[in-house]
Amino acid sequence: MATQKEILIRVIENMSKKLIAAENELTELDSIGDADCGSGVRRGFEAVSGVMEEFGSLEVGDILKKVGFTLAYTIGGTSGAMLGTGFIETGKSIGEKTDPSASDWANAVQSALNVIKRRGGNTSVGDKTLVDSLEPAVFTMKAILEASQPPESGTGEGSTDNAAMLQLIEGAFMAAKEGSDRTIDMIAKKGRASYVGQRSKGNRDPGSLIIVIMFEAALEVLRSGK
Repeated sequence: MATQKEILIRVIENMSKKLIAAENELTELDSIGDADCGSGVRRGFEAVSGVMEEFGSLEVGDILKKVGFTLAYTIGGTSGAMLGTGFIETGKSIGEKTDPSASDWANAVQSALNVIKRRGGNTSVGDKTLVDSLEPAVFTMKAILEASQPPESGTGEGSTDNAAMLQLIEGAFMAAKEGSDRTIDMIAKKGRASYVGQRSKGNRDPGSLIIVIMFEAALEVLRSGK
């Protein structure tokens, strides 16, 4: 059975490929904003791909922080700050755990969401940002955990229930997608897109799509069972 570190590395690899491939779609969605979301995300995840050889000597939490700092440095702007913060805070929450439980992961993503909302100027659902997909994903993860009542924390290699993680990420992916879909009918209240008012309606928020792709990348790896 693959370790959590091995699974995480495959998730990051798949995530990078999918987001690099989504450059044109993200650019088109960001046409009412800075129109640089696609190129920035491509640049960021190309850089992440370039540092993956360093992951072998790092533990789970440090891998996540490495990804975060790389994204923040290479993407720049609001997108770089928010995505970078998300990975860094997730890594900080995981800490030195080598086999985080499903609960550990949900708490880590919750911590990331909280910091992203604060640094985004108290961003909330309805502002047409990545929070519109990330917050529903977090709430769904928490609801799944409350219903299943898993162990509080991983206790060693292989202690995390892969079926529980799959259920968690499936739920998060679906919730994130539904949240992203809702941004199509929203009027942007944050960022450059907010300057165009009603013209921002009818266009999916690119940040929300990034979150969907991230969960989708994780789900594909978990479903592969490798």
